[in-house]
Amino acid sequence: MSLTGDKKAKIRQVVEAIDDEERAVVLREDEAALIRLWAMDLIVNAPNNQVLRLFQILERMREHTGLQYSSFERHREATVIRRNCVVTMGYEIVVPKGDVTNSGKTIKRRYTNIYYFEDGGWRLIARQATNISVQ
Repeated sequence: MSLTGDKKAKIRQVVEAIDDEERAVVLREDEAALIRLWAMDLIVNAPNNQVLRLFQILERMREHTGLQYSSFERHREATVIRRNCVVTMGYEIVVPKGDVTNSGKTIKRRYTNIYYFEDGGWRLIARQATNISVQ
């Protein structure tokens, strides 16, 4: 079953809004909101070349050893929609803060986010990010 143009446009609007919200929620360090946006089986290929699960990401947030930023920009360059799966890609510019590698430096990275529709909502199920410059 293929999606109509109108249905794709509506999905694009919803998922891109979630993609933008997810960035803002990470910047606020709002764990409850992240749990709402992220799938329970979320898997991330992190910029530090580690594969992490949801519980590991949340643990790092609680310990203040990950996902703390003084600024976080996301520039989406593409969105692909296939039934109940949506992929967004682009680049991000972040400045980590706290007791983390590259704290205070500006990092530019490429990203891919994969969203899946289940249980009545879109959730981030997988993410890949690669640092391309650190200044």
